[in-house]
Amino acid sequence: MAIGFALLPGNECRPLKSLEDLAELWTQSDVRVWVDLESPSEEDLQRLNQIIALDDEALEDCLHGEQQPRVDEFESYIFLVLYGLHGLKEQEDLDPHKLAAFCGTRFLITVGRHPLLSVRQVRARCGRHPETLLVRGVDVVLFEIIDTIVDYYLSVIDRYEDRLEALEERSFDMDVDEEVLEQVAEVRRDLLELRRLAVAQRHLLQPVAKGEYDFVSETLGQQFSHVCDHLSQVIDSVDSLRETIVSIRDNYHAGLTRRTNEIMKVLTLYAGILLPLTLIAGIYGMNLPLWPPQNHPASFWGVLSGMLIIAGFLLVYFRRRRWL
Repeated sequence: MAIGFALLPGNECRPLKSLEDLAELWTQSDVRVWVDLESPSEEDLQRLNQIIALDDEALEDCLHGEQQPRVDEFESYIFLVLYGLHGLKEQEDLDPHKLAAFCGTRFLITVGRHPLLSVRQVRARCGRHPETLLVRGVDVVLFEIIDTIVDYYLSVIDRYEDRLEALEERSFDMDVDEEVLEQVAEVRRDLLELRRLAVAQRHLLQPVAKGEYDFVSETLGQQFSHVCDHLSQVIDSVDSLRETIVSIRDNYHAGLTRRTNEIMKVLTLYAGILLPLTLIAGIYGMNLPLWPPQNHPASFWGVLSGMLIIAGFLLVYFRRRRWL
């Protein structure tokens, strides 16, 4: 599989099979390249540094650590740290993948420790239609990658909206269990992480949208502004979903209170039925002459019948009052 593309004079686009192909073409001053390295080794980055001189600390950040999204400006390029949400296999939990990008006048280099679906899609489009991307500039390729990453942010928000709607429906059930709260806590944690990434990436893209960097065309400013708007939409959606989480918790606790009250009411009613029976049994069990006499053959059944009559009367009374 190609690691990137080179745009030759005459708008001829050639795939790059290896870093050696890059070394061969890089000596031509009118060649523009996009190199995408997925899970590269230290040796790959060292070889890349020999071909295109890059900052050592920035190269170190490509593979190590979990840096905040940021953009650093160097003499001949800018260095960006971004985070995408979709690998090649979609996961249930939020699993951000770091993407480092070097963007200069003639080159775009993207480095990821894990494959990103958004980068794969842009690379596929570039292979099929290079005239729509690389011919227009490497900064256009960078924009397409960032735009696709943010589009996946919106799709993830939609997925969490569906999950919370299902949890909200469950929270109205009388027999709702604590699993709802556990799932809500997981969603809340993911949403907070998603909001943090969206805020940080909107912050780093705002100066790009204003044209403050020489290596990004001013004509892309409005398009980057739209990306910032999409990130703002993500942030607003997260805030809205957090209100839904509060509602689900309130529904759960209200249902728990209703269920507890229902249990207490039933127990109280049954205790109310048993109380007079216990009183009769206690009095009749006293060592005193009573009516009917204890030694009479029908005394036990007479007292038991009286208890059943009282219990039945109380049951009918409670049902008519709709307490049971």
